[in-house]
Amino acid sequence: MKEEVVKYYDSIADSYDESRFNNSYGRFIDSQERKIMDKLMKKDDECILELACGTGRLTNYATHALDASKEMMAHALKRHGDVFFKEASATDTGFDNESFNTVFTFHFLMHIDEQTLRQVFDEVHRILKPGGRFIFDIPSHARRKILHHKQESWHGATAMDKKDVLSLIDGKFKLNRQFGIMMLPVHKLPNKIRKPLVKFDYVLANSFLKKYSSYLVFELQKI
Repeated sequence: MKEEVVKYYDSIADSYDESRFNNSYGRFIDSQERKIMDKLMKKDDECILELACGTGRLTNYATHALDASKEMMAHALKRHGDVFFKEASATDTGFDNESFNTVFTFHFLMHIDEQTLRQVFDEVHRILKPGGRFIFDIPSHARRKILHHKQESWHGATAMDKKDVLSLIDGKFKLNRQFGIMMLPVHKLPNKIRKPLVKFDYVLANSFLKKYSSYLVFELQKI
């Protein structure tokens, strides 16, 4: 499946930013992701790796970035000349043991199967320093369940809840914090009211209803 995923993103690299985030829906998600990252990132983190950096939308938070798609990463290189980039797989980064204070990734884990997901977690655990953090997003399984979501391909196929994450990280990480992103069905709302609802939606997505938001963001700490 890895080759299929890389080939797909290579093919859409030139249009990715325009089609995914240069619209009111994409900016809605981006603003909430950045709000969470601003809360989570530490000023004293010296080495921060972004896995599957894509075109570099969030690479401003990183010192190092990695992607298996050469075409996607070419765009990130143009954006962030001060970041160290590496073309490699998230399951075999090639970095030394205990190299990073923080590893983060967005819109990646949802595209890989359970076996590959476990391999990524093992690799992240290996390259994190003791007490280092892994920050990632994943679609909410609880939300998909109540909406009777039917998946037709590998794209965005993997969804999880807190209990799934805890089962996956047992003995490797502990869960520090959890956030929610996008509670409202934004894709069904008129464009003109999306931006004014961002702050309200963020509060709702991080209330007691958090597990029903579209995406969950987890901050794990290496044990």
